[in-house]
Amino acid sequence: MTKMERLGFALLCCCVLSACFKQSEVVDVSEVSTLSSLSSASAPGDDAPELAQLGSYNIGVTTINVTIHDTPDIANFNYITRQTPQYDRTISIDVLYPAQIASGDEPAIYTGQFFKPDERIVPGLPDTFEVAGIAVRDAAPVSEGSFPLVIVSHGLLNSPGVLSGITENLATKGYVVAVIDHGDYIPGEKKSFLRLFPRSMLYRSIDQQAVLGHIANLAEADTPSWASLVDVDNVGLAGFSMGGYGVLNHIGAGYDKDAASFGWVGGKHLTPLSDGNDDYENRNIDRIGAAVAIAPWGAQDAVNIWRNESFSKIDTPLLLIVGSDDDVVGYEDGVKEIFENAVGVDRYMLVFQNALHNLVQIAAPDVANLDVSVWETFEDPTWRKEKLLSVNQHFMTAFFDLHLKGDKSRRAFLDVPTVRSNDGVWAQPNGKYYGDQYADGTNGSEGYWRGFKRRQALGLEMHFLAAGEGATNGPSN
Repeated sequence: MTKMERLGFALLCCCVLSACFKQSEVVDVSEVSTLSSLSSASAPGDDAPELAQLGSYNIGVTTINVTIHDTPDIANFNYITRQTPQYDRTISIDVLYPAQIASGDEPAIYTGQFFKPDERIVPGLPDTFEVAGIAVRDAAPVSEGSFPLVIVSHGLLNSPGVLSGITENLATKGYVVAVIDHGDYIPGEKKSFLRLFPRSMLYRSIDQQAVLGHIANLAEADTPSWASLVDVDNVGLAGFSMGGYGVLNHIGAGYDKDAASFGWVGGKHLTPLSDGNDDYENRNIDRIGAAVAIAPWGAQDAVNIWRNESFSKIDTPLLLIVGSDDDVVGYEDGVKEIFENAVGVDRYMLVFQNALHNLVQIAAPDVANLDVSVWETFEDPTWRKEKLLSVNQHFMTAFFDLHLKGDKSRRAFLDVPTVRSNDGVWAQPNGKYYGDQYADGTNGSEGYWRGFKRRQALGLEMHFLAAGEGATNGPSN
């Protein structure tokens, strides 16, 4: 290499380096949060998209109970006499709300429980674990304001704290968030999984409806004090897995009485929630303005609890979230069929490419590393959990803000310029650094997903179908 060639090569390196790194700006590291080990699941790192960042409100959390009277005790259904005992079923709800926080107030610790696959014994694995939150237990609510209510349902054998990454995050943005503990598992109860699973099938939608009615009554009475903040005429629903299954039924997808899986709940107790049932189809859900179903169970070929036509009766704006390789609820033969057949409403479908099922739980507790069968009930083999959470926080915020707060500016974050994020374009000229900026339609970011930092929108798809478009009118985009 000649002297001139070496000089040219050195100049080229300088240009490349200047395009990749800041040259003179001082970075403030006085309050550093790491990207891979955050203190709370609800607080995203610096790589997170724009709307994932915490909102302006401090938050409190309180736990209330709701009793649903004369409920079928489906786990004790008698398969010989075909009789079902009745009981008064009490569930607990963690309510998160904008609050007044004093200096030194300690954040809440939630209790989670492990899902133990196939009832296997994992030596050293406790029954429960702790989840660090940012909400303060029983803090005084803010003195004024009216905030949309979002009711959240967990997955099978989960608990409210496992979803704290999305629930606390949303509450900081001016929402009252009611997270149901559906009580899938009762400590000390000795029943087979086949006895316990029908609880999830029967109770998810029923619980959501009961919680909405109960909080509406509290809001009307303005007691307790946090209830005065709730706008019960402006309600969102969100659910993961079995929770998403309940959400879809709650907003209009009645179960199919002819499906083989319909009989998994003995005594025909799903009939009041089924397609064609007059009471079900005539119920009033006008308060519900938006719904998010995350990897919802029930549409996959092995279950098919719905007919595709049932999804056409959904009339609530819908965001579906799924992994392209979900081996629990299915993508092509599951969630995508929901998306394509919900022709009565505008809907979005966010897809994490190569992801499996665990999209919104907290990261696996350290003790879960004892056994991969426990670890894999929290984590995804492809995606970093902090990235999964921050992307969900971003899009759920945009969706609920648009439909429950009427913030039309949020549509730009949902109506992305390319279906596949990898096709987005944001050129970076020599000598410039855009890696710390959010795409906002300037600096050449018009073709990049709004609200993502340069090089951070990868591995995602966002599909949209308007009301009237769907399976009968050609494939989705």
